[in-house]
This record gives sequence, structure tokens and C-alpha cells, in this order.
Amino acid sequence: MTDAPPPFEPSVPAASGPAVAPAVAAASSLASVLPPVIRAGAIMFGAGGEIVTVRRVINSLLVGARPQHLHIFVAHNALTITVVRGQETLTMVQSIDGHGVDFNKIGAIYRLAKKAQHDGRAPANLAERVNAVRFATAVYPRQVSALAVALACGAFAVIFGGGAAAFVATALAAFLGAHTRFFLASLRFNVVLVFAASAFVATSAALALGTLVPDHHQIVETACVLYLIPGVPLIDAFEEFIRGYVTVGLTRAVMGLVMVMALALGMVLALSLRGIW
Repeated sequence: MTDAPPPFEPSVPAASGPAVAPAVAAASSLASVLPPVIRAGAIMFGAGGEIVTVRRVINSLLVGARPQHLHIFVAHNALTITVVRGQETLTMVQSIDGHGVDFNKIGAIYRLAKKAQHDGRAPANLAERVNAVRFATAVYPRQVSALAVALACGAFAVIFGGGAAAFVATALAAFLGAHTRFFLASLRFNVVLVFAASAFVATSAALALGTLVPDHHQIVETACVLYLIPGVPLIDAFEEFIRGYVTVGLTRAVMGLVMVMALALGMVLALSLRGIW
């Protein structure tokens, strides 16, 4: 049972001229081309890509294979592709092990697809490039990313009406929370636990630092956890809904709400330990 009728995707015309390779060679060619393509689609979807974008990337990467029919089914934890070319049919399933938000991986896969569309065929070393994207490490060190988060949250504190002291207090609390999040994520802890622990650390630090800005302590406590709002999953969920992919949209919406609940749990726990809640 599919999420929704797939949007129209024009079939790539078959190669002109008489076939010179036997059927076995054609099947072998499909079997060698499809694995890196489906892996690229799974990486993009797991990094926060939308279904429509994943379908376009797969179509572009398979342009050189000249399939007569291409069927793509995207579920939350698996990607299935069926390619039909002549008398040959190949179906492959790729699991999607984890979900997150990584625009670097989305951009890298998109550039591979764009190059394939421009050249009329996938790069010769597509499998190596896809694996390089799959195992790529973070562009910036954990401390630099946490510092960027801290500055952003501090800026929100100023926007909410706080002054320089509120900016500093919020930035320090957000830095500790973000560093906790990145550290636990690197150890592959469950995302719900990561969000709850990060919110707890940030809120606890904000409560301690809020005594320095008694007039704006609520602003500090609010702004220091804004980096945990799961904006991308919730936006993706809405877009999947309006495009008819109800199952995936519902799954992403539920995951986003679970993250929000974990955030709230961490904050409530910190407030309870201080006797405020």
C-alpha cells in the first residue's frame, strides 16, 4: 500500500540501435548501477530530504541506464526501487537506518545527481562518491557548532527584549546544552534521550545564570533551548502531507512531536529539581 499515487515522471527513452549485449549482460549492468543509486536516495531521505527531491535525484542518477519504467516507493525506514529495461526487471530495497538533518549530505547527493543529469550518465566512480558522503564527518568541530548555536540563541534573547547580560547568560546555557547534544549524538544515543538531556542541561544552566539577570530570567530560560525545536522534520511533514504522502508525513510529524515532548521533559525535570515546577 503506497502513500499516494506517484507523480508523473517521464520515462527515459531506450537507447537507439540494435542491442548488441546479451540479456545477462544487461541484467548485470542494472545490478551494478542500482546499488549506489538507491543508497544515495536513502542517504538523502535520512538526512532530511523530501520524497519529491529523492525521486528526482534517483531519476537523474539512473539517466545513463535508460530505464523504460522506474518505480520508487519511499517509506520511513526503507526505500524500494524497481527498474524495468527491455525484458529485465530489477527490484532493490535499501534500509534507512537513521534520520536526522544534514544539509551537507543533501547538497553532496544533489550535486552528484546534477552532474549525472548534465553528462547524461552517472559518474564512473558513483559508488565511491556515495560512500564518501555516507561516512563523511561533520564539517566543523563540535565546539564550533555549539558556539554558533550559542550565538544564535543569545541573539534570540536580545530579540525577546533582553540586554547584553541576557545575551551572555543565554549563550552560555545554550552552549552547554548544544555541546551535550552533539556529544551524546556522537555516541549514538537515542534521539529522544539526546533531546531530553540537552534540554535539561541548557535549562539547568539557564536557571543558575538567570540569577544574574533577575529581570530577564524567563527570557534566558526560554531562548536557551530554541535550537532544539525540530523545525525541519515538522516542515517536511507538512510538505509530505500536502503532496499526498500521508504515511511518511504522519511519521515525520509524530517524530517531531516526540522531540518536542522530550524537550519539554528535560525542561520540566530541571525546573522540578529547582523546586520551580
